[in-house]
Amino acid sequence: MYEPTQEIIVAALRLRGMAQVADIVQILGPGFASLLPHEIQRMKETGLVVYDEPLGPDSVLRLP
Repeated sequence: MYEPTQEIIVAALRLRGMAQVADIVQILGPGFASLLPHEIQRMKETGLVVYDEPLGPDSVLRLP
């Protein structure tokens, strides 16, 4: 995915404080559903987001 996708995710988290993965899928659209877990994992590795394992639709994302 491209950096604008990460910016959208981070912006949503800034507005809400936290969000479930399912909420992020609704924001980005269903076309991103299969790519989103990989992108969120990459964002976690770089320190952009925090979430409790395992990653799934009900996982809560938040900023570090």
